Amino acid sequence: YNEYKSYLSMADELEKRWNKSYATSQLKYEHDRKVLDNIQKKKLAEKASRKAEQMHVPYSEIVFGALMCSRIYSAISGYITDCDETYNFWEPTHFLLYKNGFQTWEYNPQFALRSYSYIALHAIFAKILDAISNHKVFVFYVVRILLGTFTAIAEDQFYSAVYRKYGKFIAISWLIISLFSPGMYISSTAYLPSTFAMCAITIAYAAWLDGSEQASVCWVAIGALVGWPFVAVIGVPIVWDIVVRKNKITQFLEYFFVALIFTITPIVIIDLAFYRKLLIAPLNILIYNVFNPYGSELYGTEPFSYYLANGFLNFNIIFVFALVSLPVYLAQKYFSKGLKDVGYLLTAMYLWFTIMFLAPHKEERFLYPVYPLISLAGAVVLYVIWKFTAACFGYFYRHMEKTAIVSVVGLFVVYISLALMRITALELYYQSPMHLYRDVYNIPEDKPVICIGKEWHRYPSSFFIPATGHVRFIKSSFRGQLPQRYYPDSNGTYVVNSLHNDANKEVENVYISIKSCDYLIDLDVGVETPLEPRYNTRSGWTSVKSYPFLNAAKSKTIARAFYVPGYSKGHIRFGTYHLLKRTKLIKAQQLEREKEMQRKKEVEDRRKKFDKDKHHDSDEL
Repeated sequence: YNEYKSYLSMADELEKRWNKSYATSQLKYEHDRKVLDNIQKKKLAEKASRKAEQMHVPYSEIVFGALMCSRIYSAISGYITDCDETYNFWEPTHFLLYKNGFQTWEYNPQFALRSYSYIALHAIFAKILDAISNHKVFVFYVVRILLGTFTAIAEDQFYSAVYRKYGKFIAISWLIISLFSPGMYISSTAYLPSTFAMCAITIAYAAWLDGSEQASVCWVAIGALVGWPFVAVIGVPIVWDIVVRKNKITQFLEYFFVALIFTITPIVIIDLAFYRKLLIAPLNILIYNVFNPYGSELYGTEPFSYYLANGFLNFNIIFVFALVSLPVYLAQKYFSKGLKDVGYLLTAMYLWFTIMFLAPHKEERFLYPVYPLISLAGAVVLYVIWKFTAACFGYFYRHMEKTAIVSVVGLFVVYISLALMRITALELYYQSPMHLYRDVYNIPEDKPVICIGKEWHRYPSSFFIPATGHVRFIKSSFRGQLPQRYYPDSNGTYVVNSLHNDANKEVENVYISIKSCDYLIDLDVGVETPLEPRYNTRSGWTSVKSYPFLNAAKSKTIARAFYVPGYSKGHIRFGTYHLLKRTKLIKAQQLEREKEMQRKKEVEDRRKKFDKDKHHDSDEL
């Protein structure tokens, strides 16, 4: 019994020791677990902080402000460089607002190549502005500022994405190139689908750089369907990355069909309301341009060098860098591991170049969609030049490695100087039509007939014509198809105009006799033909407003391409842009003014006589 009792006491003692040991180990476990949790939380916090730091773009407000200032300046001081912008977009917008404007054959329901969805977006804002100001020129310029604002937002998104992906040097280089580019000065505020497509593609690649694949696919679809269908080609590298490189075929198809349905549905509904028939305008323009029996030569052809000259004018040395950017990028991969995936963006630019350069019909606006990519390509080459120069300096003179940035600064000085000289030349040599038409808006006569001959392609739109004014065309040496006027009522968008054709054949009914004109807008460069005389030297016309305009034929090429201080002044020749007024109208107005003055004098004499008689009667009383 005593032994049993001793065993029980030993067992109790062992149990107490075990419980004590277990409790101690449990406390230690809890302590260790808390320590590990704290360490893990700290690591996660540090990781989140590093990610937030990487996502943060310093001075983003200043960058957006600089972009906005640049685009607002372009909206106010720039001019319309392409008559397609006037007749295919400003004129239909003017018709939607005021039931008056020109209609091109592309908006004829018989052909329906253009969708009203793009201009309807802008017409809504324009209608609000018109209700506020009731001044058409004000509406015109504020809409241009809104176009520039959208461009600035797209550029800001792209700048931030480039900064996070490739660092400060390439992002700031891209920003400087974009801010001072004459190409962006022209395209950023243009009322054209190619400008909208440029913004959509820019946002798409910004989203792709940030890893948002769905957003990138959606913006490419929006750019192609709302803007210009052909820019879908620029999105091919994004599709390649998602489908081939990452093998996300199902996700891509999901993104694509969602974007297609949510974009094409409102377009079809809007066009159904305006055309009164079911159609897909982006598909119509695609079919016409690909299977057009007349060929793209119908609207003129340009040599291969056209885009080379145009690119140099708009980007000067940066365009040269862009042309060699892909080989330079591939070469730098052997001595540097940076610039991951930038080849996709360069490939997109090269794809577009290949298609546009090989097409017989060339226009400046066709390159708008890749302007931001041209700037990026130039920034990449500048980055490689900086790294290569730094490596060379570091190999021979270690203490001079940091001075390699001087070479890049020198290139920027050359670029900015040439860019500013080009922008100055555009403003000094080609602004006259915008100044003149602002004077046209203030014509005092009621229902004046304002005629345009050979200067039809510089007409900035009906937003510069008085509310009661009428614009008409007179015969000139141009033998293509000019736009007809919309039917002046609410059904003008869906009435078929039988005079339109899709073969660019001249329509005689569009012209009126010079005798029916009250005012005439003409450019005098000292040369005349039977169909294009110098009206300002003819009897019956008097110039009431005139502005200097570049005479390209008599000016030196370099002097008219760039405003070079001290050189351009002696090598530039100007013509005169006239607002002419019919002399008979002037004489009639003078007679009317004389009659009005005579009536006022008679009224004043009667009033004086009445006052005198009243005073005399008072004295008699």
